[in-house]
Amino acid sequence: MRCRRCLLSFILVISAWASADASPLTVVDDTGRSVTLDGPPKRIMSLTPSNTEILFALGAEDRIVAVEQWSDFPPAAKAKPRVTPFNPSLEQIVSLSPDLILSTYGGAESLLPLGRHGIQVMIFAPRTLDDIYRNILLMGRIVDAEARAEDLVRAMRQRVAAVVAKVRDAPRPKVFIELDGSDPGRPFTAGPGSFIDILIRLAGGINIAADSQTAWPQFSLEELIRADPDLIILRDTRTSLNSQMPDLVARRPGWKGIRAVRMGAIAPINSDTISRPGPRIVEGLELLARLLHPDRFR
Repeated sequence: MRCRRCLLSFILVISAWASADASPLTVVDDTGRSVTLDGPPKRIMSLTPSNTEILFALGAEDRIVAVEQWSDFPPAAKAKPRVTPFNPSLEQIVSLSPDLILSTYGGAESLLPLGRHGIQVMIFAPRTLDDIYRNILLMGRIVDAEARAEDLVRAMRQRVAAVVAKVRDAPRPKVFIELDGSDPGRPFTAGPGSFIDILIRLAGGINIAADSQTAWPQFSLEELIRADPDLIILRDTRTSLNSQMPDLVARRPGWKGIRAVRMGAIAPINSDTISRPGPRIVEGLELLARLLHPDRFR
């Protein structure tokens, strides 16, 4: 009789654990939508590189059943099955049987009806560092890795604070970050509302495009000469088409009228670290700060 009672108690405990694991979880994504999950998702499709990087950082890589074509970090992400980043076909989705799709603005809305078929869709569209931290913590809840997410966010905050402290009283150089120089007469840069603009300020610099009317303005040669940046940073040195290197930029007609070109202050940067709203955004901040204030990071 005692053994039967022990066995019954054991079964009840196990059942309670199972119920807890499978209990529904309701979360809110960056569009304000409430999404209810039956439990921690087992099969996740990531349609943005930043979400892929967050999942790997949280130790949830085994749950990833597919990623889009630009998910290349960490290297293990390259081995995951690939899907079309925007509007993947229904056939692709069904064949992979995801229970959760992580996406961003731009096409994700067409995936929302999949919720009727048990495939939930969450849209992440962070605009600030605090948004990134919040999304990491949220994803930690979703994949049952809250402690790991909290540790990651804490470490990120500490690294940001360390950079800000080092450059707090440093002179603030004027910076131009070239995103796309395919048209060297009017290269694209990052303006207000972009992560790059936020990172430049935190790294102790002045973004010459900070007062632009759009987040992704183009600058003419005349505007560049008038703004006269102290440093030009190239984000387009690794693009598949028409990559721009410091020596090519220095030889552009008329660019000698820019102080940074005359002084040879043209440097490349790993574009992914300053544009993907994930764990490596703090690495991008550190890289920028070292370029702007090398004397503070010796």
